Amino acid sequence: MKKYMVWLISALMAVSMIACSNAQKKDTKDQAQITTAAKENATQTEAAKTTSKKEKKNEKKKDKKKSQKSKKNSKKTKSSTAKKKETSTTTAKKKKVKKKKTKEKTTKNTKETTKTTTASKNESTVQTAENQTTEAKQEQSCEFLISCKTVLSNKSALQSNYQVPAGGKIYEKKMEFEEGDTVMDVLKRTGVDIDISKGYVAGIDGLYEFDCGKNSGWMYRVNGKFPNYMAGKCKLHDGDKVEWLYTCVRGDL
Repeated sequence: MKKYMVWLISALMAVSMIACSNAQKKDTKDQAQITTAAKENATQTEAAKTTSKKEKKNEKKKDKKKSQKSKKNSKKTKSSTAKKKETSTTTAKKKKVKKKKTKEKTTKNTKETTKTTTASKNESTVQTAENQTTEAKQEQSCEFLISCKTVLSNKSALQSNYQVPAGGKIYEKKMEFEEGDTVMDVLKRTGVDIDISKGYVAGIDGLYEFDCGKNSGWMYRVNGKFPNYMAGKCKLHDGDKVEWLYTCVRGDL
């Protein structure tokens, strides 16, 4: 009986030992599994970290590239805008220069046209003035007479050797004159010898004052009237009748 009890106890101890060993093995296996799982988790985390780092690096690189590209693009845009501005400024300057040139050309053309028009106008005015003057010259005329008829009835009083012409007429003609001419101007153009002193006619055709009496001398008459001023101030008009008459005594004219 004792042997059977010893054998049973040893068997139980062996079974317990086997159970303990199996439990230990399971524990070791579980620990190994846990450690492997932890290692795997660690590796996975490290791999995730590395991948995240790589992704971050790649993202940084991409961001750098994007920033560089954006900088380049901004530079290009700036350069393009600057070029555009330069081209616009150059085109604006060219336009301004063209406008100035066109304005100068137009002003020159207008000046030339005005000069030509003014020249043509001046020429036309000169021509019209010449025509008017020629017409005035042709139209304006006067009857001009120089006579010493009174000497014929007073030859006894004549103190000079003057030869009185037939009928006492020294000069008679229709004279043309210009506007503004005076009786003296026309008298000088007759061609008859005239002696003038200080605007006063002293002698005509060799017949002088006082040659036929103390009151004798030359007088002029316009349209039947004797002006009370010198002949150099008496202006003529178209159709006037001018007479230079020699008087011997008062009231013989």
